[in-house]
Amino acid sequence: MLLVLALMLGGASVAGAQDGKSLPNLVWLDELRAVPDTPFLIANEELGDMSLFKGKAVVLNFWATWCPPCIAEMPTLNRLAEEHGGDDLVVVTMAMDRASEEQIAAFYEQIDAAHLGIYRDPQMHFGRAMHVFGLPTTVLIDHNGYVVAQLVGEADWAGEAALEAILPLAEAARDSRTALEQAGLAD
Repeated sequence: MLLVLALMLGGASVAGAQDGKSLPNLVWLDELRAVPDTPFLIANEELGDMSLFKGKAVVLNFWATWCPPCIAEMPTLNRLAEEHGGDDLVVVTMAMDRASEEQIAAFYEQIDAAHLGIYRDPQMHFGRAMHVFGLPTTVLIDHNGYVVAQLVGEADWAGEAALEAILPLAEAARDSRTALEQAGLAD
């Protein structure tokens, strides 16, 4: 199923994605859903889950090394991470294929994606728990750990329209962190 959708999307970019002015496939959810605690692989074959990003807004991109639209949007995800990643926003690129950590690192080096971490879900347990049925799929997660929006297909994640969707989530994360710090309740 993933392969079929990726091949269907591979021939054409999402309308408007390249101009940075629209994200026509971004769907804001009426009912927020909590991010599952399903584990995935992080560095050195260790397990992690989304609690690693507690309190941050997350742009979570599901991709594969064999997926042309996934590869095409990777530089924009790297640019988003470089320009806006930090205490309030993280970009997580979750590889959904069997590529090794070394293969992904080599791919990132090849495309100059130094600002992306290596996260892998080779058995697709986390992807299925997140309702991912095609690649690329990107979900926006608020600082409380809820999926608030989802986009299936390629997009310019460093473009104006994407930033208009993402940056308010990062600002809310910052405001929440600041309020917790002022109240003496921060971790």
